[in-house]
Amino acid sequence: MSFIPSCDHREDATRSLSEIYAVPTEKIDKVLRASEVLQIAEVYSQINSPWFHFVVCHLLKTSPRTDITHAYYYHSTSYAGCPSWFDEGLLGSSQGVGRFLDKITEWLSPEKQLVAKQAARGIVKLRSEYEGSTAEMCGPYAWNTFTAASSSPSGVRYRVPEAIQDLWSPSFCGSGELIDLRGIIEERLNPVVVKFKGKISNIDDYCATLWAYLLSDGGECHLTHTFTGNGLAIPKEDIVALMEVP
Repeated sequence: MSFIPSCDHREDATRSLSEIYAVPTEKIDKVLRASEVLQIAEVYSQINSPWFHFVVCHLLKTSPRTDITHAYYYHSTSYAGCPSWFDEGLLGSSQGVGRFLDKITEWLSPEKQLVAKQAARGIVKLRSEYEGSTAEMCGPYAWNTFTAASSSPSGVRYRVPEAIQDLWSPSFCGSGELIDLRGIIEERLNPVVVKFKGKISNIDDYCATLWAYLLSDGGECHLTHTFTGNGLAIPKEDIVALMEVP
């Protein structure tokens, strides 16, 4: 089996890049200190430019391996603390929102259960249409780095599916104020990052995200997504870790 890169922390990102480019980690560290690289990185978005990729490949005298097709990705969510929460795998947006509600609405009255489920299904459909897709083709969503999933503002925000947040919080999908589940979620669920194996959509973009992570002060910056769920569930056997976060 080909090497599967990941980004749990800085050492992991460095090791992953060394495997992707098939060079020692010392060469990765040297590139990170190169003046040409630091100059480009002053404009964060330029780390994913063709010029940045050219400079890195020139300094390393190699290109990313073509046999690396998968990476370990990070999905931000919440769960009840038991691995069986993910016995069905990691679901796409439409199924995932429904099952999330199934698991927490046992603490709601039957009337509120019905209202929450019907409203959430409509919100998922509307959000998907705004994205130019369908509810069945969206999610699961994931980050390239553990730091982005666990502590970036967006990563923290997605600990509760957007369609469920829309039940109480105003958004472009509506005025909210329908049913507030925050108390149940905060009291009974724990934030968690689900680490799973997924297909890389573009190896250059994936590498750029790891370079950007290593070149940012706290590694909290997020450059781009390179996993596309297309509404398909991640099988339970492809989930490799449940990483609880504060």
